[in-house]
Amino acid sequence: MELSNLTLLSGETFDEHVLGAVTLRNSNSHTPVQSALLQDFDMVLVMLHENQNGEHVVSHTISGEKRTHSVHIGLSALEHAVMAGDNNELLTSLVVGEVIWDPKGILEEMRRQIAKFEGSLRERVLFMEFARFLHMYVKSKRYLEAGCIMDAYNCVMSALYHWARIEVSECGQFPDPAIWEQVKNLNTAVSKLYEELAVSNETLEQRVQLVLLACEFAVMSKMAECCALLLSILGSRKEPWSVDELLQHSGLSPLEAELPFVLRKLVSRSLVREITSWADTTCREGHDIRYTL
Repeated sequence: MELSNLTLLSGETFDEHVLGAVTLRNSNSHTPVQSALLQDFDMVLVMLHENQNGEHVVSHTISGEKRTHSVHIGLSALEHAVMAGDNNELLTSLVVGEVIWDPKGILEEMRRQIAKFEGSLRERVLFMEFARFLHMYVKSKRYLEAGCIMDAYNCVMSALYHWARIEVSECGQFPDPAIWEQVKNLNTAVSKLYEELAVSNETLEQRVQLVLLACEFAVMSKMAECCALLLSILGSRKEPWSVDELLQHSGLSPLEAELPFVLRKLVSRSLVREITSWADTTCREGHDIRYTL
């Protein structure tokens, strides 16, 4: 489809400098497209740009009676969304949508990498999911200790979600937005724990406690493999890294909330070493902590 034809369909105009475009519409197949946006819009349109101010720009247009939800996104932001897996609508559009403009083959290459799911993409996804899994596990544990049972339940449910994405990734598959449909076919422990948490006859507190015990074991057993990206970065130079330096690294920058939990856990398991030095500014007291292998 040419961009000129696309303009007539969406009611929005585009320039020739667009790197790629993919559209998502309800199909006539028996399997509905997993996009909540198609409940209220006739088409979802993702436009890829070389440079896009901000993470993305969203617009709504109408042509006749057809309504379109359009997302304008930069290449780096789309690559981040693929690794982070935190934008289901965007991922669905990219993976199952119709590529209508891709003169440089960028979108098709991203789809090929997702389908292949090897190397740096798999490594980054594993680390991001593990960091979020660990964060939610620790939060649930703290809520439980404080007697906040419902909050503990909510956090441990999120921890299981990230654990499920780890399990799928370890099997060499890119995690789908509908992760529980994907993971139930793998017959792994996490799907059984999900059912136990949801439908067990035990009290809610007992269910959370049981799942937290399983999470603790999973954290320990999966840590080294899932943290390969961070360990590689720490070993890439002789000088130890500060937390701030690590967060400026492109592969770690989205994990500001989670990275401290991972570093402390790696130190406790002797996979990473702490190096202390005097603070080099007058506004801080004590010692700086830096990290290395």
